[in-house]
Amino acid sequence: MTHHPVPGSISLLLSRSEGTAQGSVAYVNSLVGPLLRKAGWAPRSFRLPSGRRTEEATLPFGLASANASELMLGPADVALHDDAGAAIRTPSRRWANRNVVLYHGLAYGAGAWMANPDIDLHCANSPYLARVLRALLAFPDWRGRRPLDARAFDSVTDIALPLPCLAGPSHAAFAEGADIPAAVARLLEGPAVVGHALQSHKHDVMATLSILYWMNDIARQRGTPPVKLLLSAASLDAERRRAIDAMLAPSGYRCDDFFVLVPHLRQNALFEVMRACRFGLAYNRFPEPFGFYVLESVFNGCPVYTNGSGNNRHLLPPDHGIVVDESFEMASDVVDAGAYRGIAERIHSDLAQPAATQAMCARGAAVIRDTWSKDAFARSLEAALARAARPRETSVAFDDLVVSLNPLVRRLDLSTGRCLNDYANVVLDAAEIAEIRSLLDRSCGDLDGARMQALEERHGLFRRGILTLARPQDAGDPAHVLSNGDALRGPGHAVAAQAEAARTKPVVRYG
Repeated sequence: MTHHPVPGSISLLLSRSEGTAQGSVAYVNSLVGPLLRKAGWAPRSFRLPSGRRTEEATLPFGLASANASELMLGPADVALHDDAGAAIRTPSRRWANRNVVLYHGLAYGAGAWMANPDIDLHCANSPYLARVLRALLAFPDWRGRRPLDARAFDSVTDIALPLPCLAGPSHAAFAEGADIPAAVARLLEGPAVVGHALQSHKHDVMATLSILYWMNDIARQRGTPPVKLLLSAASLDAERRRAIDAMLAPSGYRCDDFFVLVPHLRQNALFEVMRACRFGLAYNRFPEPFGFYVLESVFNGCPVYTNGSGNNRHLLPPDHGIVVDESFEMASDVVDAGAYRGIAERIHSDLAQPAATQAMCARGAAVIRDTWSKDAFARSLEAALARAARPRETSVAFDDLVVSLNPLVRRLDLSTGRCLNDYANVVLDAAEIAEIRSLLDRSCGDLDGARMQALEERHGLFRRGILTLARPQDAGDPAHVLSNGDALRGPGHAVAAQAEAARTKPVVRYG
């Protein structure tokens, strides 16, 4: 007997949304069911049975039981997965008439969602992540003259996430964690200038160390109070602290002169720390898909200085509390500590102008309130589900797509080949630079497939996240991405110059 989907039914396969789940993903996911119910949907949550003394990780009988229960209920009108939920049960017409995936990032279940024809809509948590998803799904098959997913440009959208700091008192998803340690409270009340970098496992510790070194060197020369950084205890183990002490020895500094290690804080304590700190750092290795932490800092009146990895560079307009500052020297294989002095000088300059800094954060807070409220989340989620219900649009013909810079590229210097990239920083050789110059803004219809496949096998410009395919209306690269006078101002503008050889890497030097 054929089961027809129940109109308005929606099966929720959302990770970290029930019970004691903690963190930003849990907060967002916990709102989905109530908001959909209020909008007239009939949500049903897909839950794995829990039990003591089970071997579910290796013998997934609980999953089999949950899937059988879903079969008994019959297919839902819509199945809404998040990226981790798609790894629990692959989106399929067997389970729902339409399938929608909400991406908190791209770290989970890529095999379940990449080029899956049964997914009707991919919902990214930011416009940046939506562009990255399109770049993935539009990955070219030059021999077949087709993208990986023919619907790459019709089936991707983005939604506005709800920021927890706009919701008032701490949500249950942020109840776990410590209060402010007494030593940290005393530090915040003392004469030292204190900053924060409390996201665990995301920071480029050597970049952060270099900034603190120069901030304290400048403070020592000026006779002003020392600078301390509150750092997640999970980011710096004892072995790394010993290595940093040895590196700093010629300068007379130690790791403890710069960093104060802090345990994971509950949300209210974290916000209290942010309000007391003078600056935040987010010089990250990890490409942030959204950026809760950075926005929360600005909302609480504390500006953040960042290399802009991931969505951090796109969150707010300039002069709204997020300062994106990065140079090619910062991304060398061996750290050039001197490359970070300018960041330290910029922060010291802003510290001397507290009223201007507070005004900058106030402008950012106004944008945050307008952009990432719970109501905005509800509206964008409803709009996404309505879009998934519409007939599929006609895909863009492969030959009409054009070659563009991948959204992962933060900066590219075509005179030297240096590329700052969320996937991996690289130095391109002369042949690769020449190919990029010749390919940017060219339509696929003008490119020979066999030659392009040979170029990709040789240089990997697409698989290394440097080039992508885009619709003509989306092509053309931001002027700030291409450096040294090589800015492309839109489709059809040729760039002419000769490549230079790669440079010698700088060395670490403290003191």
